[in-house]
Amino acid sequence: MNHQSRHMKALMMIALAAMTLAVVHAAEKLPMPDRITCAVADKQDFQQPDRVHLTGWIGSRIDASEKNRLVKIDTNRLLRSYRQRPGGSYDGEHIGKWLHAATLAWVNTGDAELRKKLDYTAAELVQCQLEDGYLGTYAKDHRWTEWDVWAHKYNLIGLLTYYQFTGNEAALNACRKMGDLLIATFPKEKSILDAGDIANDANMSTMSVLEPVVLLYRLTGDKRYLDFAHYIVHSWDEPHGPAIIKSLLTVKQVNKIATGKAYQLLSVLVGLCDLARVTGDREMLQAALNAWQDIVDKRLYITGASSYIEVFHDEFDLPNVHDVGENCVTVTWIQFNAQLLRLTGEARFAEQLERVLLNQLFGAQKPDGSAWGYYTQMEGKKPYTSSLDGQCCLSSGPRGLALIPTFAASVDADGVVMNLYDAGTAKLNLRDGRPVSLTTKTIYPSDGKIVITVDTESAAPFAFKARIPAWCRESTVKVNGKSVLVDTGKDGYAAIKRTWAKGDKVELNFKLEPRVIVGDHMNEGKVAVMYGPLVLAADEALLGTRGLPLSDISLSTDLAALAISPEPAPDAMKSWPHAQVFHVNAISHGKPKDIRLVPFADAGSLGGNYKVWLFRFIGLNTSSKGDVLLDEK
Repeated sequence: MNHQSRHMKALMMIALAAMTLAVVHAAEKLPMPDRITCAVADKQDFQQPDRVHLTGWIGSRIDASEKNRLVKIDTNRLLRSYRQRPGGSYDGEHIGKWLHAATLAWVNTGDAELRKKLDYTAAELVQCQLEDGYLGTYAKDHRWTEWDVWAHKYNLIGLLTYYQFTGNEAALNACRKMGDLLIATFPKEKSILDAGDIANDANMSTMSVLEPVVLLYRLTGDKRYLDFAHYIVHSWDEPHGPAIIKSLLTVKQVNKIATGKAYQLLSVLVGLCDLARVTGDREMLQAALNAWQDIVDKRLYITGASSYIEVFHDEFDLPNVHDVGENCVTVTWIQFNAQLLRLTGEARFAEQLERVLLNQLFGAQKPDGSAWGYYTQMEGKKPYTSSLDGQCCLSSGPRGLALIPTFAASVDADGVVMNLYDAGTAKLNLRDGRPVSLTTKTIYPSDGKIVITVDTESAAPFAFKARIPAWCRESTVKVNGKSVLVDTGKDGYAAIKRTWAKGDKVELNFKLEPRVIVGDHMNEGKVAVMYGPLVLAADEALLGTRGLPLSDISLSTDLAALAISPEPAPDAMKSWPHAQVFHVNAISHGKPKDIRLVPFADAGSLGGNYKVWLFRFIGLNTSSKGDVLLDEK
């Protein structure tokens, strides 16, 4: 079938889909239901993206990604490697990633232009599928040797997400054909361990197809897909397999699994979480939790990034440069924490989500949303680019942003839960079906005051759970203007249990203050500065016209001497209306130097060099006690 014929057929499919889905457009975007009951019920619910709309700093970043990246991208470029087989190596992953992010973004915004592009692109991708179900970019004699299982993984994720929120049966049928082909191929023709780039990642890239295979089982109820998911997990224990679960239950170190490839291993763990949800297998969940703890304790950068040269290394082996902070790793770390948040309902995972979102993910995104960085290191220049060629991470970044509304606010068995703080609205349903709306007014993280109006149809008893950030030393909670004492529960949330009436207001006040982080290990002799949840950095653009090198700047550890204070960002760095920079009394060549630090998210956005870890000044007025934070590296 030539391209023109495919195009005409695609247009016909779009028209048919538009007619059959008119009811969906007119009502809520209800997702297609699971056909099976999971063995483990989520402690916190995955929220449909249209239930939560953010309008503050976080919302501005989500909005910029949708308007300046997802809508504007030429999806014919994404289809190129499928229309012209054989296509570029891992180029096939871009289309599935875009479908995933764009579907979630459309559900959140209702953007008609994006929906039109979604329908066209999904139909065109389906037309590229071969009769036997193959939807990769390789010639037949070169199948299953490099990245085509990986491409099938992302095509499954993208098309299944599109099906979930549109009901498009053609997309689901294409996914079933892909799943059937995988079942027919592995292990009948070869082990799935031998189907990809073994030298690079011990084939964890092919194993990560586990995630959409489990989703395919959930949406179809076809047990063959569950059996195939179990086959993937059992293959890990073959003689040349990575023994992922066994290793994480015993050695408990992510760098000891295969080559330690971070993106692929985290992708596998995301799928393992969903399989644990479906089956109730506690060892699977414990293995995932052990991996999380190892990363948080020993392999996480101050911004929430992890790994360099795309690999988990030895304990505290965290150089500031050397291909640090692959954006694909950042986004998959977000997915992993979101999965564990749902499964456990524990605030510690929301803590990591705030950390990585406000710092590393936003730091990798050009503030206007048009471009991304592949690696976003602790110092250097932001490597923004909008070209997809050789850039897997550019298609990952928008996925991380599009997922935020699914966990920013949620519900559990007790009531509603606030995980992230941003202006906006959340229209939630309690577990008994009663609707509750939350309207948040705040300019957080530029101010620690957060006012949330609770609206119910009638007076109703339930818990309002607030995450008191771990960095916050002083906080207050008020209900309708009166202070209330709240205890932090075992899940890590401060719960207000009462009968709520329409218009009740919860006021949270988190004291925003600076902290000096004294470096150790590879940052011995250096310090970093945080303000509230934000990692700050020195930026050449804020050092004046004389071009003071960043290496000439040092900081005391005495907070009083530093006199750190926020002020409005200059226009060139005003990435949102309430953007701030931070005055600091620094030292240059032994003399006082008045400088400004900027949030890592905006550092380097004007094209200059930036630096998180600055030299520690040792002088008469320095101190290593009091307000200096020593336990966060």
